[in-house]
Amino acid sequence: MPVNHITAFEGIDAVAGSQYDAPKEVMLGGNPTTTDWPVFDSTDGAVSMGVWESEHYHKIKQHPNEMEYCFILEGEVKISDQQGNSQHFKAGQAFVVKPGFDGVWESLGKVKKHYVICKCN
Repeated sequence: MPVNHITAFEGIDAVAGSQYDAPKEVMLGGNPTTTDWPVFDSTDGAVSMGVWESEHYHKIKQHPNEMEYCFILEGEVKISDQQGNSQHFKAGQAFVVKPGFDGVWESLGKVKKHYVICKCN
């Protein structure tokens, strides 16, 4: 029997996720449709977490007032900043996108990640 106030991530993708299309103005290439399995959203909207998945996906990513923790479950991503610096992260790796980030996210094929997004005022 499940424990009250506990949500396990294992098996969450067996449930139908919600599909979203990124706005056309931020897309640089690839498939704009992504799937999200939200696990938690705070009542004040300051924190959200869940599982996210995309196919090849290349878009402008800006985090002016929020941070995002990502743990890559499948695939590989390339994150680039406005100065042209880039890093690759693959399955089993985690990273944080800090407030103020302005750059590009590229899913290099199918990608699935755990995420935690927190608004920073």
